[in-house]
Amino acid sequence: MRTITDADKIFYFEKSFFTMDGLWMLETEKEVGWDTALKIDKAVWIRLMNITFRRIKKYLNIDKNNLNDLIEILTFRWSIEGWKYSINQYSEFEAVIEINECPYKAIMDRNPERREKISLICKDMCIPFYNAVLEDFNPKIKLERSKFMGLGDNVCHFHFRQRDK
Repeated sequence: MRTITDADKIFYFEKSFFTMDGLWMLETEKEVGWDTALKIDKAVWIRLMNITFRRIKKYLNIDKNNLNDLIEILTFRWSIEGWKYSINQYSEFEAVIEINECPYKAIMDRNPERREKISLICKDMCIPFYNAVLEDFNPKIKLERSKFMGLGDNVCHFHFRQRDK
């Protein structure tokens, strides 16, 4: 019998996480239709990310909710999930990050039957999702986005600003 390693656990849970997310959406959509399924999915993801942010914050021993802490938490999550990104500007009160590869879009790109949903997921899920997560984390941090891979751009653009200096 094989001795299970940490790498085995990571493989299992990573693959299960993305598979479960996709299957959940497909089955929910089949039962209640696209609009309701997306509404439920967005609500679940917002709750999950708020919990995930708190867990990552605790895991990384972060004790504040400022812009630096947000970037630490986001980049931790994105790195774990396999996002490809670059931090193009970073200071105490402002950060600009470009996403070059989103694992969720990549999964949908591989499925010809789901490609037409990419722009809908971007507009109706991803955009409001990050706004809601930021509002919970720290309402003084604002996000501007000008490019979206799900809407045809070659990158996603995240421009964070913390209002109170």
